[in-house]
Amino acid sequence: MDRKLFFTRTVLFAVVGVCLLFETALSQKTAKENFVSNEILVKFSSAVNEERIASANRAIGGETVETFASIGWQRITLPAGMSVKDAVARYSQIDGVEIAQPNFYYRLQATPNDAQFTNPGLYGLTKIAAPAAWDLSTGSSAVVVANIDTGMRMTHEDLAGNIWVNTGEIAGNGVDDDANGFVDDLNGWDFFFNDANPADEHGHGTHTGGTIGAHGNNLLGIAGVNWTVKLMPIKIYNNTGNGSTSSMLINAYNYIRMMKLRGVNIRVTNNSYGGCDEACGYDQATKEAIDAMGDVGILNVFAAGNSSVNTDITPFYPASYTSPTILSVGGSDESDARRFNYGAVTVDLAAPGVGIFSTTFGSNSSYGSMSGTSMATPHAAGAAALLSAFNPNLSVASLKATLMNNVDQLPSFTGFNKTGGRLNVDRALRNQTVCTFSPTALTVNVATKGGLVTVSVATAPNCDFTVKSQASWIKVLDTDTFSGSSTVTFRVGVNSTISRNGIVVIGNQPISIRQSRVG
Repeated sequence: MDRKLFFTRTVLFAVVGVCLLFETALSQKTAKENFVSNEILVKFSSAVNEERIASANRAIGGETVETFASIGWQRITLPAGMSVKDAVARYSQIDGVEIAQPNFYYRLQATPNDAQFTNPGLYGLTKIAAPAAWDLSTGSSAVVVANIDTGMRMTHEDLAGNIWVNTGEIAGNGVDDDANGFVDDLNGWDFFFNDANPADEHGHGTHTGGTIGAHGNNLLGIAGVNWTVKLMPIKIYNNTGNGSTSSMLINAYNYIRMMKLRGVNIRVTNNSYGGCDEACGYDQATKEAIDAMGDVGILNVFAAGNSSVNTDITPFYPASYTSPTILSVGGSDESDARRFNYGAVTVDLAAPGVGIFSTTFGSNSSYGSMSGTSMATPHAAGAAALLSAFNPNLSVASLKATLMNNVDQLPSFTGFNKTGGRLNVDRALRNQTVCTFSPTALTVNVATKGGLVTVSVATAPNCDFTVKSQASWIKVLDTDTFSGSSTVTFRVGVNSTISRNGIVVIGNQPISIRQSRVG
């Protein structure tokens, strides 16, 4: 009997793409491996049960060591002597496997300080018009920002008052008091060492945390974009700023998503990392975990990268994923010159990222300057948090569109990012974009022969949304991610019964597809 894979044509193309990117990663001569040498990540079809998964593992010699139930992936260790390349190829041919990929490494997106990046100061706050915005709001302790980084010096004089506290936990009693699966996660979690202490041992996370939310108006040090906010340290790196993997990121993302669903008001994540030489290609498992955070109402702000390349041509992941809940941030300097990576499609806006003065981890009262899109990103994440404090009712799409629609448009950025400009948080607070998605029809009747169906969607500029079919016989064409007013096309299959009904969700709006002989 011929073996029939549970792949759609789209998934087959995706697997081919992953394999091609994987081949590229393997061929690159880098100082460090780009992925864990004895592990892969595998996504099985929802129709595959645990017995069949175990059977597949036995056939190859793999062992499932971690399951990401919310997105349907598993982390699998390989038998001695089997290469990641061979394992990906073999698992990809198994009935019920949708995608197999490496467990990529991730490293920080900081640029080391040198002579041209040594001017300390808080000019970034003035450039993004934070002082004017503070006339409207200085933040709120009801808003939580998850800072996914090297951890944080939680005892720093300018951060201690703004560190998130898990009120469901009793500190240091060795008990999972809130029954969330994490013992003593009082302030966050260390997903590198898998423990409850996300203290910074590198310095990068303390610096980004200060830009987001160093305590303001306290007669000490500096002020962040938010004077008052709650910072949740999520640690994914060790003291070298290296070694984080896809699975560590997925666990971090899943933790944030879980805590959001449990009632913690996480509105924004700050992600100052990404790109080669670790994850040199598309990482589907990580993307799905990011999208899962977005689906529960979290805006994910990512660094666009520091290599001065066009990311429309050379993608920089995760920032370059086509996800409606990712805000990709490029860099600018004190003169509003364009710095670091750029892309008219893949970089959304710029923010100050050169010579940024912030908190450092050397002591409880230390400060210093760093440069890179790692430093630009927390300006934007902080702005999103400030906007969330000012208007708690804004959706993720509205937060993102508001920040994008209110940039300072500058000649240096025309054609180099999507908005042509640099962040302006004051303008964002005063001119909010509320994203609603209005299709031309809420019900579409289709004849039994099926065919192409087109629906126009009206919305404001930069209101990003996905289109998802909830029926196997309705296929969204070209892309499932759109921005602003758009035309959505999907294909309805030939009807094999008298009538049937399906749903296509456009943004947050369900569209009913009715197919019958009288259609």
